[in-house]
Amino acid sequence: MNKKLYSFFASLLLATIITPAFAQLDCSDGRYYNRTYFSAFDTTDNILFGSGPAVGNGQTQLLKMCVFEPQGDQLAKRPLIVFTFGGSFVTGERTQVYAMCEEFVKMGYVVAATDYRVGFFFPSEVTTTQAVVRGMHDMKAAIRYFYKDAQTVNEFNIDTNYIIVGGVSAGAISAIHTAYLSENSEIPEYLYGDTAGMGGVEGLSGNPGYSTKVIGVISFSGTIGDTAWINAGDPAIVSLHDVGDQTVPIGTGPISVGGFPTGLTAHGSNTITAKTDMLSIPNALKTYPGNGHVAYLQGSQEEWDIAVDYTKEFVADLVCGSLLPASVKEEENTIVGIYPNPSNGAFAITFANAAKKTFTGTVTDVMGRTVKTFSTNSEKVNLDCTDLTAGIYSVAVSNSTQRFTGKVIVK
Repeated sequence: MNKKLYSFFASLLLATIITPAFAQLDCSDGRYYNRTYFSAFDTTDNILFGSGPAVGNGQTQLLKMCVFEPQGDQLAKRPLIVFTFGGSFVTGERTQVYAMCEEFVKMGYVVAATDYRVGFFFPSEVTTTQAVVRGMHDMKAAIRYFYKDAQTVNEFNIDTNYIIVGGVSAGAISAIHTAYLSENSEIPEYLYGDTAGMGGVEGLSGNPGYSTKVIGVISFSGTIGDTAWINAGDPAIVSLHDVGDQTVPIGTGPISVGGFPTGLTAHGSNTITAKTDMLSIPNALKTYPGNGHVAYLQGSQEEWDIAVDYTKEFVADLVCGSLLPASVKEEENTIVGIYPNPSNGAFAITFANAAKKTFTGTVTDVMGRTVKTFSTNSEKVNLDCTDLTAGIYSVAVSNSTQRFTGKVIVK
């Protein structure tokens, strides 16, 4: 299993480099890192959050969502993830992302699975871009719904400093544009007339007057129309993508819908990563060697688990304040596994591509204090840290030329 785990600097350095304008979330007990932090959840379905002209006939289409909440959660302010589905902007429904919503709600997030307007259109430069804009508008209406809720009835106890958008394929494309397409001047000239009627970049789908600001993006095989829309200080992004994807290119390439060329060129995860690297926007990219489209979410349970683990580590680091404003892309020299994780303090570490040298290692707590040291000349080491108190610990293993890092949750 090739699981990406993230390194972080000590608290003092983080406070100097990436001090947020709001309080960081308390993650010391494993919330957001532990996939089974909550064992159960509640759902509220068919929440109306907006409406807009339907694709094709122009009749009003109601936009609804299902909200997932951790059962018995006592936190007064909670981070939110808004997820939406794929289907080439032609088909699909919110139930398609329920399984992913269930993963993240059990980690402690409030999660919303949202509608957006889909329907048949003949693919072209204009119609395909209009479809992306509709998806973006409808996602922004959902975000505004939660900002409005937080400022009025506060039904869902959302901390609006911590809103993340995500999606699969077309849903990821909607999420990416929601995060990065923020100025009317960025809309392609050939759509000026259309988008003026559609409401510019914010749209007319509902809840006007509220913010659409988010702090992060989860992209399962997404793309962006122009990387010029990504600017310094924009939201962080974690991406997963098949390198040979023929539906949504991982690099820069032509876009087709249902096999029909659109005349559009778009920029996938590789290109987005290069741009966010250049701007020191926190990012992570996990690639897969096949030529499928979102195949990593459609295969075995192990493949699903790897994708979820990779994504949740980045998102947890983001909401817990331990991401630096620089790339955290997958590297050759990363810990392959810390297992079991969470554990009672007895766990094993394996790491890939390790030179046959003696390694020294440390386990440190959230305050940067060393609580365990060890050495090994093997690619696997068993540690007994059962004397540690419950919490999140960082593991670092290094020799003269290599360094491996990761996190472990002791419960």
